[in-house]
Amino acid sequence: MNIVNEKCNYIKKYCADNDIFFLKASVELPPEVVAEAKQIWDEGFFVKHRGGEASGWHSCALYGWGIKEPEYYRTMNPSGYGFTEKEVTWGFTEIAEIAPKTKKFLEDTFDVSSLRRCRFMMLEPGGWIKAHDDGKERSIWSAINAAITQPEDCYLRRADTLEEVPFKPLHVFYYDNRVMHEAQNNSDKPRFHFIIHGFSGDKTKQVLIDSFERDHGEIKLPISK
Repeated sequence: MNIVNEKCNYIKKYCADNDIFFLKASVELPPEVVAEAKQIWDEGFFVKHRGGEASGWHSCALYGWGIKEPEYYRTMNPSGYGFTEKEVTWGFTEIAEIAPKTKKFLEDTFDVSSLRRCRFMMLEPGGWIKAHDDGKERSIWSAINAAITQPEDCYLRRADTLEEVPFKPLHVFYYDNRVMHEAQNNSDKPRFHFIIHGFSGDKTKQVLIDSFERDHGEIKLPISK
């Protein structure tokens, strides 16, 4: 096992053992992302997301999948549409033309070839996402959630303790979506976020390591069992 993988496995176990719900990333979104997200919304690319599990939740994929080519409206995993990984093609969708700064952020920060769904998300004023989890095995790197805008009285929180991710505009957080969590927008403004999946590349993993070590100190190797 290489050093990067060993450190990432330590971080995953440490956060699970200490019931850590979120970790602030060492990177931030570029400010131009705000205008790009709003233009994508204005041009009608967002589609409804997860139906009965939420109200007023919309999404579109900047990096995603399709059958012949990536399609912005495929906002769930291929299995959610009855396809396997072998049947689909991954890459940037057509909205990359509207979101060049967001695309560059992904290219500069992560291993693009190992990314999976990278999606703009919008929660309408009064919108909500009911309590749910996205898996059973605890993992602090199960998702990255970046706040594009963050109106007042708007939250993403654990359903058990009500601990909220302390979002501010352009701030990026790892969060453990295997914990039951919920969201609500009680403001009169839309909430735009950006969610990133896909963490198998060393460049991507290094961002997690840098984020963890900033707050928790350097991970010393070899790690004692």
